[in-house]
Amino acid sequence: MFDYLLIGIVAVVIIVLLCWIYLRIAGAKTAGSQKLVKKTEGPGFARCPLCDMPLPRGDNIFTKIYRPMDVPDQRCIVMGCIHCYPKVEQGLRRICPVCHKEVPLDGNLIARLFNKRDGSKHIHIVCCTECGKK
Repeated sequence: MFDYLLIGIVAVVIIVLLCWIYLRIAGAKTAGSQKLVKKTEGPGFARCPLCDMPLPRGDNIFTKIYRPMDVPDQRCIVMGCIHCYPKVEQGLRRICPVCHKEVPLDGNLIARLFNKRDGSKHIHIVCCTECGKK
């Protein structure tokens, strides 16, 4: 009888120890993701999806957005930032983030614009005029 009691106590201790380890690991992942959010909030830089130049937050990228405006998902054409459109600055290359080919000055990126409920916007690049020809 003493053996069964000892085995039960050891089993409970092992289960509690495994739960404690799991919670420590899950808590570390959550704390890490919260730190990541804090690093990206506030003043900082965004990058142009074509030339990868850092842009101060709030700087606009030249785009064409297709109507209607009150939907959560719209088609969008991205032409570039002030560094790569309408004229490319010396030493910059306009590279498609999807196919990694060079996009000519008369080319652009085709994207989906997501209008979030809090008023913020998110762009997902689908293709460029070069990889969209396929």
